[in-house]
Amino acid sequence: SLPPHAFAPAPAPLLWGAPPPALRPARADGAAMVLAPSARGLGDWNPFAPRAERIREGGCEVDFRMEIVHLTKRRVSGGVAIAAPAADVWRAVTSYERFPDFIPSIISHDVRRGGAGRAVIDQVSQLSRRLNMRSQMTLEAVESPDARSVTLRRVSGHGFLEFEGQYSLSPRPDGSTYLGYSVELVPCPIFPLPLVEQKIRKEVPKMLAAMSRYARRL
Repeated sequence: SLPPHAFAPAPAPLLWGAPPPALRPARADGAAMVLAPSARGLGDWNPFAPRAERIREGGCEVDFRMEIVHLTKRRVSGGVAIAAPAADVWRAVTSYERFPDFIPSIISHDVRRGGAGRAVIDQVSQLSRRLNMRSQMTLEAVESPDARSVTLRRVSGHGFLEFEGQYSLSPRPDGSTYLGYSVELVPCPIFPLPLVEQKIRKEVPKMLAAMSRYARRL
């Protein structure tokens, strides 16, 4: 005869996106705070919920938020308060030639300025040194001074199937400026998505903090 444990029910399969039983809401620890879903029940769990943080980078408090738009598309948004007038922040954002100073992963960078607040940027960036993965894109920069925004759109290249970012400036009554940044992107299938997410989370706060330092020196 079979032993009694042979008739024990099999454990329930693990479903993608389901939280482990011991999951608890994340707490603020140090300079960054991650907002995590509640663990009161599976009904509260949403694997597509935005992940919002406040990250301390280079002496700045940087807001950062990543959202899953669909399986491979991500939307990143955030910003930083800069103790500088909007005119100086605008000069920093539109100093395209200085972008390699703000974004350490840029390997090569060429800017061709046109008229009416437009520019074409040819850019090669390092995604992973260890895996020798790079992206190459031609971006079109379009300035909208009245709206205090600059849009960067992918025209061609490899590494990202879609890429559209925007800087936006919001002057404050105390004379400071909030520099917002958002981007929607779809990486090429050959790039591991967790690697791309990790790179974005590392580079965006560094870029915003570097722009803040540059604007304050103008």
